[in-house]
Amino acid sequence: MARVKLRVILVVLSILSFLSVSVAGYVTFRSLRDSAYKESEKDSALHAERIRNGVSSFLAGNLKTAHALAGLKEIGEVLSRPRGPSLARANAVLDHFRNALAADVCYVMDRDGTTVASSNRNAPDSFVGNNFSFRPYWKQAIRGTPSTYMALGVTSNVRGVYFSHPVYGDPAAPPVGVAVIKVSTGTIEREFGQGGEGIVLLADPKGIVFASNRKDWLYRSLQTLTQEDVEEVARSQQFGSGPWEWSGLSILGDGTARDGSGRAYRFSRLDVSTYPGWSVVYLSDLRAVSRKISAPLFRVTGPILLALCFLIGLSVFFLYRRASDDIVRRKAAEEALLEAQKQLTRHSGELERQVKERTRRFTNILRHTPAVVYVKDREGRYTYVNPRFTELFGVRNAEVRGKTDFDVFPYEFAHAFRENDRRVLAGRTPIQVEETFPRAGGTRVYLSNRFPIYDDEGIPTALCGISTDISEIKRAEDQLRRLSDSIIAGQEKERAAVARELHDEFGQVLTALGLDAAWLRDRMRDADPEASRQAQAMCGVIDKAIDEVRGIATRLRPGALDHLGLVDALDWYIRDFEKRSRIRCVYHSHGAPRIPDRAATAAYRIAQEALTNVARHSGATHVDISLWAKDGNLLLSVEDDGKGLAPEQLGESNGLGVIGMRERASLIGGTLSIGPGTGGGVRIELRIPLAAASGDPA
Repeated sequence: MARVKLRVILVVLSILSFLSVSVAGYVTFRSLRDSAYKESEKDSALHAERIRNGVSSFLAGNLKTAHALAGLKEIGEVLSRPRGPSLARANAVLDHFRNALAADVCYVMDRDGTTVASSNRNAPDSFVGNNFSFRPYWKQAIRGTPSTYMALGVTSNVRGVYFSHPVYGDPAAPPVGVAVIKVSTGTIEREFGQGGEGIVLLADPKGIVFASNRKDWLYRSLQTLTQEDVEEVARSQQFGSGPWEWSGLSILGDGTARDGSGRAYRFSRLDVSTYPGWSVVYLSDLRAVSRKISAPLFRVTGPILLALCFLIGLSVFFLYRRASDDIVRRKAAEEALLEAQKQLTRHSGELERQVKERTRRFTNILRHTPAVVYVKDREGRYTYVNPRFTELFGVRNAEVRGKTDFDVFPYEFAHAFRENDRRVLAGRTPIQVEETFPRAGGTRVYLSNRFPIYDDEGIPTALCGISTDISEIKRAEDQLRRLSDSIIAGQEKERAAVARELHDEFGQVLTALGLDAAWLRDRMRDADPEASRQAQAMCGVIDKAIDEVRGIATRLRPGALDHLGLVDALDWYIRDFEKRSRIRCVYHSHGAPRIPDRAATAAYRIAQEALTNVARHSGATHVDISLWAKDGNLLLSVEDDGKGLAPEQLGESNGLGVIGMRERASLIGGTLSIGPGTGGGVRIELRIPLAAASGDPA
């Protein structure tokens, strides 16, 4: 029965795990999709505005060109003498404007609306002789007002934008004719092609689409037209003979629209400033936006979900196997307990009493947290303290309410507490500080976390503090620091001992061995020349070994550090490092005072570790090392011109021996900083207070 229940529990847990993963994935997808929708809304508005501005600029620029054409002398002459040389000169001007503007046609109409000259005069659909007085652009221009008009050509059956301007024979008299430039809508639609993946529509005041980057939208209306609207459009012949069917687009109030097939779009509509009533509409397919998020998300999360399902199933299997074994063992234990219970019946009363007593004590322990918890208002008055507070500071909850820290603690403690409270309320942010609380028999160190409490309007009206006694931790840290100091001192002693052993014992052995090899070389020179040469080679190897042993001993504990001080010890080590690493080193020392051996050793080891890192990791060719005194501090800097560290590595420099360097600096009361160098490498700077150092030269 227990195993069946276990199976059910594990299956339920597996289902809940799968549902949790699925819900988390769905919530993530919804969040990403909503973010993408908001981004698409911004993009749609930007595309619509850019296209609207482009269309407005296009219309305004071409209208100025029509103005320039109407002001030419040749245009005025052809209206007064529409034949012979004046007609030829006007046709030349019209041809020039058409070619320069890449326009469909440029032409001139007289005051009756009849075309007298045109750049398409030789085409089958020539405008010459045709009367267009019914066109609004002629009517408006002949009355003296320049006009822009978008329509389907009656003769050419080609969509275009007509820019008309009145032509004056006498500036004080009415216009004698109209100059017209017709530009294909293809110029505008090419601008639409820069609008991304959305649908771009240019619609008239009644919502009829005249230009678009999607041909299937042309001459369709964005809204349902009344019969009166249809008749008016048909009479104007602006968009041909129709029909102008509704596109099925329903414009919703939340900035979206939906077409007849149910597809949703982000809807942006802006009026064309230079062509009143007309507007640019930008439709962005929301389903495409969603696919941009879902497709890569499913590609990534699909395998992850499968792997999770597999891992959950595998975990359930192992949990079931392990739980089954536990049930078997528990069953055996229960039987043993039943047997033991028979033997301990006479002790049950005593055991019940002990259990009750221990339960009571345990409940009391749970009711009293070791942390001090309190709440204050903005003026620093206590509104609540927990029992631990009253226990530690000898006041009752009712007595401390309404009082400030100055009423409860000595002034120096209360002042510090109040300053921390002001930081929380002024900054509206939690803080974590170490504070000293007065206690009987001395003071205790607490780690205090303070945070503001806000009202419904988001204004901090109070603060809460939770203080935990860390006095023992601080003492332990101090002990660890002393232990680390002792270990490092022991290491230095051990290094010095090993260095002496290498120099005094092993060095002497190698020297004696070298003398024996030299004797053997001289002894065998005549009797066995080959053996003599081998002995000579041994002498060279032994001399090299002696040099290496001396170098190792010196690097373990340089004698200069003990006898001459830090300045000369660093000078020797830097010259040795330069010779070994072939990295150019420049060493500056500026009257650095002599410091105690413990601090000098730490500074030497930090410089040694810094230069080792330069040789191993930096790829540098030049290192600057400086040692100087300033403002009561001894400063040591090591700066290279290597590849440097990334910003995140500078902030978290725990590798490359940095932990040891920081520990050595801390043990002598100094600080170690790591940052970028002036030449692009890394700069390490050690700062040691000289308060306990002597003033003798180092």
